[in-house]
Amino acid sequence: MSSTTKPGRRMEGREGTAVESSPSDARGYSLYRIAAQLGKDSWGYRFSRAHPGVRIELLDRLEVGTDLILVEVRMMGPGAFDWARESQKEPGVVRVESHVEDSRTVLYRVTFRAPAIHIVTREHKILIHYPIIIQSGVSQFETFGTGPQMRSYLDDLTRRVGPSHVTAVRRASVPSASLGLTQVQDTIFRDAVALGYFRSPRAISVTGLAERLGRSKSTVSAALVKIQRRLAESALQIDLSTFKTSS
Repeated sequence: MSSTTKPGRRMEGREGTAVESSPSDARGYSLYRIAAQLGKDSWGYRFSRAHPGVRIELLDRLEVGTDLILVEVRMMGPGAFDWARESQKEPGVVRVESHVEDSRTVLYRVTFRAPAIHIVTREHKILIHYPIIIQSGVSQFETFGTGPQMRSYLDDLTRRVGPSHVTAVRRASVPSASLGLTQVQDTIFRDAVALGYFRSPRAISVTGLAERLGRSKSTVSAALVKIQRRLAESALQIDLSTFKTSS
Protein backbone atom coordinates (compact mmCIF):
# COMPACT_ATOMS: atom_id res chain seq x y z
CA MET A 1 0.00 0.00 0.00
CA SER A 2 1.30 3.42 -0.85
CA SER A 3 0.05 6.85 -1.73
CA THR A 4 -1.51 5.31 -4.86
CA THR A 5 -3.62 2.83 -2.89
CA LYS A 6 -7.25 2.68 -3.99
CA PRO A 7 -10.03 1.79 -1.53
CA GLY A 8 -12.25 -1.18 -2.05
CA ARG A 9 -9.57 -3.84 -2.66
CA ARG A 10 -8.98 -6.77 -0.34
CA MET A 11 -6.00 -6.58 1.99
CA GLU A 12 -3.80 -9.59 1.54
CA GLY A 13 -0.19 -10.15 0.67
CA ARG A 14 3.24 -11.41 1.36
CA GLU A 15 6.54 -9.60 1.51
CA GLY A 16 7.32 -7.73 -1.68
CA THR A 17 3.70 -7.47 -2.83
CA ALA A 18 1.42 -4.47 -2.98
CA VAL A 19 -1.31 -4.58 -0.36
CA GLU A 20 -4.53 -2.64 -0.52
CA SER A 21 -7.51 -2.26 1.77
CA SER A 22 -11.15 -3.24 1.78
CA PRO A 23 -14.03 -1.41 3.48
CA SER A 24 -14.22 -4.15 6.13
CA ASP A 25 -10.81 -3.05 7.41
CA ALA A 26 -12.00 0.45 8.29
CA ARG A 27 -12.64 -0.48 11.92
CA GLY A 28 -10.78 -3.75 12.38
CA TYR A 29 -7.12 -3.92 13.33
CA SER A 30 -4.56 -5.91 11.41
CA LEU A 31 -0.83 -6.52 11.78
CA TYR A 32 1.06 -4.66 9.05
CA ARG A 33 4.61 -5.20 7.91
CA ILE A 34 5.98 -1.91 6.60
CA ALA A 35 8.99 -1.02 4.44
CA ALA A 36 9.83 2.69 4.65
CA GLN A 37 12.78 4.56 3.21
CA LEU A 38 14.64 6.58 5.82
CA GLY A 39 15.21 10.29 5.33
CA LYS A 40 18.29 10.84 3.19
CA ASP A 41 19.68 13.25 5.78
CA SER A 42 19.56 10.64 8.59
CA TRP A 43 22.59 8.70 9.85
CA GLY A 44 20.70 5.42 9.41
CA TYR A 45 20.18 6.07 5.71
CA ARG A 46 23.73 7.25 5.01
CA PHE A 47 25.49 4.55 7.02
CA SER A 48 23.37 1.65 5.77
CA ARG A 49 23.70 2.82 2.16
CA ALA A 50 27.47 3.13 2.53
CA HIS A 51 27.61 -0.37 4.08
CA PRO A 52 24.94 -2.48 2.30
CA GLY A 53 26.29 -5.64 3.91
CA VAL A 54 25.53 -4.38 7.42
CA ARG A 55 22.31 -5.41 9.13
CA ILE A 56 21.09 -2.85 11.68
CA GLU A 57 18.58 -3.89 14.35
CA LEU A 58 16.99 -1.18 16.49
CA LEU A 59 16.18 -3.11 19.67
CA ASP A 60 14.59 -0.41 21.82
CA ARG A 61 14.05 3.33 22.02
CA LEU A 62 13.65 6.03 24.65
CA GLU A 63 12.91 9.71 24.15
CA VAL A 64 15.39 11.61 26.31
CA GLY A 65 14.58 15.17 25.34
CA THR A 66 12.37 17.34 23.17
CA ASP A 67 14.05 16.11 19.99
CA LEU A 68 16.54 13.51 21.25
CA ILE A 69 16.24 9.73 21.11
CA LEU A 70 18.31 7.05 22.81
CA VAL A 71 18.30 3.71 20.96
CA GLU A 72 19.97 0.36 21.47
CA VAL A 73 21.27 -0.81 18.11
CA ARG A 74 22.79 -4.13 17.13
CA MET A 75 24.91 -4.10 13.98
CA MET A 76 26.27 -7.18 12.28
CA GLY A 77 28.19 -7.94 9.14
CA PRO A 78 31.04 -6.25 7.22
CA GLY A 79 31.37 -2.63 8.35
CA ALA A 80 29.48 -3.00 11.63
CA PHE A 81 32.51 -1.84 13.60
CA ASP A 82 32.95 1.26 11.42
CA TRP A 83 29.98 3.04 13.01
CA ALA A 84 31.93 4.07 16.14
CA ARG A 85 34.31 6.04 13.93
CA GLU A 86 31.89 7.26 11.25
CA SER A 87 29.33 8.47 13.82
CA GLN A 88 31.75 11.25 14.77
CA LYS A 89 31.05 12.87 11.39
CA GLU A 90 27.26 12.82 11.86
CA PRO A 91 25.93 16.21 13.06
CA GLY A 92 22.73 14.69 14.44
CA VAL A 93 24.52 12.14 16.66
CA VAL A 94 25.18 13.31 20.20
CA ARG A 95 26.69 10.26 21.92
CA VAL A 96 27.73 6.70 21.03
CA GLU A 97 28.63 3.85 23.38
CA SER A 98 29.64 0.42 22.09
CA HIS A 99 29.91 -3.15 23.33
CA VAL A 100 31.46 -5.88 21.15
CA GLU A 101 29.37 -9.06 21.22
CA ASP A 102 31.45 -11.23 18.88
CA SER A 103 33.73 -10.98 15.85
CA ARG A 104 30.89 -9.82 13.57
CA THR A 105 28.41 -8.16 15.92
CA VAL A 106 28.53 -5.02 18.05
CA LEU A 107 25.88 -3.42 20.26
CA TYR A 108 25.64 0.38 20.28
CA ARG A 109 23.77 2.88 22.41
CA VAL A 110 23.19 5.93 20.26
CA THR A 111 21.74 9.27 21.32
CA PHE A 112 20.71 11.38 18.32
CA ARG A 113 18.24 13.97 17.09
CA ALA A 114 14.88 12.51 16.13
CA PRO A 115 14.75 11.73 12.39
CA ALA A 116 11.81 12.63 10.18
CA ILE A 117 10.43 9.07 10.17
CA HIS A 118 10.20 9.11 13.97
CA ILE A 119 8.46 12.49 13.97
CA VAL A 120 5.83 11.34 11.46
CA THR A 121 5.31 8.07 13.36
CA ARG A 122 4.81 9.97 16.62
CA GLU A 123 2.37 12.42 15.03
CA HIS A 124 0.23 9.54 13.76
CA LYS A 125 0.47 7.74 17.14
CA ILE A 126 1.76 4.57 15.48
CA LEU A 127 3.21 1.96 17.86
CA ILE A 128 6.19 0.17 16.34
CA HIS A 129 7.05 -3.42 17.23
CA TYR A 130 10.76 -3.95 17.83
CA PRO A 131 13.20 -4.90 16.45
CA ILE A 132 13.22 -2.45 13.54
CA ILE A 133 15.47 -3.70 10.75
CA ILE A 134 17.49 -1.25 8.63
CA GLN A 135 19.38 -2.23 5.50
CA SER A 136 20.43 -0.16 2.48
CA GLY A 137 18.47 2.90 3.59
CA VAL A 138 15.17 1.07 4.18
CA SER A 139 13.51 0.53 7.57
CA GLN A 140 11.33 -2.58 8.06
CA PHE A 141 8.97 -2.97 11.00
CA GLU A 142 5.55 -4.18 12.13
CA THR A 143 2.62 -2.33 13.66
CA PHE A 144 -1.09 -2.75 14.40
CA GLY A 145 -3.62 -0.40 12.88
CA THR A 146 -6.74 0.02 10.78
CA GLY A 147 -6.84 0.48 7.02
CA PRO A 148 -7.52 4.24 7.20
CA GLN A 149 -4.76 4.73 9.81
CA MET A 150 -2.21 2.95 7.64
CA ARG A 151 -3.22 4.81 4.47
CA SER A 152 -2.89 8.17 6.20
CA TYR A 153 0.40 7.21 7.86
CA LEU A 154 2.03 5.80 4.72
CA ASP A 155 0.85 8.70 2.56
CA ASP A 156 2.45 11.11 5.04
CA LEU A 157 5.67 9.08 5.24
CA THR A 158 5.93 8.97 1.46
CA ARG A 159 5.31 12.68 1.16
CA ARG A 160 7.60 13.86 3.96
CA VAL A 161 10.32 11.19 4.18
CA GLY A 162 10.47 8.76 1.27
CA PRO A 163 8.71 5.84 -0.46
CA SER A 164 6.80 3.68 2.06
CA HIS A 165 4.51 0.70 1.56
CA VAL A 166 3.01 -2.40 3.15
CA THR A 167 4.81 -5.65 2.35
CA ALA A 168 2.44 -7.99 4.23
CA VAL A 169 -0.68 -7.85 6.37
CA ARG A 170 -2.58 -10.38 8.43
CA ARG A 171 -5.49 -10.30 10.80
CA ALA A 172 -4.99 -10.53 14.54
CA SER A 173 -5.71 -14.12 15.56
CA VAL A 174 -7.35 -15.52 18.66
CA PRO A 175 -5.39 -18.81 18.46
CA SER A 176 -2.05 -17.04 18.82
CA ALA A 177 -3.28 -15.24 21.93
CA SER A 178 -4.61 -18.47 23.39
CA LEU A 179 -1.22 -20.09 22.83
CA GLY A 180 0.44 -17.28 24.75
CA LEU A 181 2.56 -16.14 21.78
CA THR A 182 3.63 -12.55 21.41
CA GLN A 183 2.87 -10.86 18.10
CA VAL A 184 6.51 -11.23 17.00
CA GLN A 185 6.47 -14.94 17.93
CA ASP A 186 3.16 -15.39 16.12
CA THR A 187 4.60 -13.77 12.99
CA ILE A 188 7.69 -15.99 13.09
CA PHE A 189 5.53 -19.07 13.79
CA ARG A 190 3.21 -18.45 10.82
CA ASP A 191 6.06 -17.71 8.45
CA ALA A 192 8.01 -20.75 9.69
CA VAL A 193 4.98 -22.97 8.94
CA ALA A 194 4.49 -21.38 5.51
CA LEU A 195 8.16 -21.79 4.58
CA GLY A 196 8.31 -25.44 5.68
CA TYR A 197 10.44 -25.20 8.83
CA PHE A 198 8.22 -27.70 10.67
CA ARG A 199 8.10 -30.20 7.83
CA SER A 200 9.99 -33.49 7.99
CA PRO A 201 12.52 -33.15 6.56
CA ARG A 202 12.72 -29.40 7.04
CA ALA A 203 12.37 -27.30 3.90
CA ILE A 204 14.34 -24.41 5.39
CA SER A 205 17.02 -23.98 8.06
CA VAL A 206 17.00 -21.49 10.93
CA THR A 207 19.61 -19.45 9.05
CA GLY A 208 17.52 -19.44 5.89
CA LEU A 209 14.37 -18.61 7.83
CA ALA A 210 16.09 -15.68 9.54
CA GLU A 211 17.27 -14.33 6.19
CA ARG A 212 13.77 -14.62 4.68
CA LEU A 213 12.20 -12.87 7.68
CA GLY A 214 14.81 -10.11 7.84
CA ARG A 215 15.71 -10.96 11.44
CA SER A 216 18.85 -12.13 13.17
CA LYS A 217 19.46 -15.87 13.50
CA SER A 218 19.64 -15.55 17.31
CA THR A 219 16.25 -13.78 17.45
CA VAL A 220 14.55 -16.41 15.27
CA SER A 221 16.23 -19.34 17.05
CA ALA A 222 15.19 -18.06 20.50
CA ALA A 223 11.65 -17.41 19.28
CA LEU A 224 11.35 -20.92 17.81
CA VAL A 225 12.40 -22.47 21.13
CA LYS A 226 9.73 -20.46 22.97
CA ILE A 227 7.12 -21.22 20.31
CA GLN A 228 7.73 -24.97 20.47
CA ARG A 229 7.65 -24.89 24.27
CA ARG A 230 4.33 -23.03 24.24
CA LEU A 231 2.91 -25.48 21.70
CA ALA A 232 3.99 -28.39 23.89
CA GLU A 233 2.57 -26.76 27.03
CA SER A 234 -0.71 -26.04 25.25
CA ALA A 235 -0.97 -29.64 24.06
CA LEU A 236 -0.25 -30.87 27.58
CA GLN A 237 -2.91 -28.57 29.03
CA ILE A 238 -5.47 -29.93 26.56
CA ASP A 239 -4.50 -33.49 27.49
CA LEU A 240 -4.68 -32.79 31.22
CA SER A 241 -8.10 -31.15 30.82
CA THR A 242 -9.51 -34.49 29.65
CA PHE A 243 -7.83 -36.50 32.43
CA LYS A 244 -10.06 -37.41 35.38
CA THR A 245 -8.91 -39.16 38.54
CA SER A 246 -10.90 -42.10 39.85
CA SER A 247 -12.90 -41.59 43.00
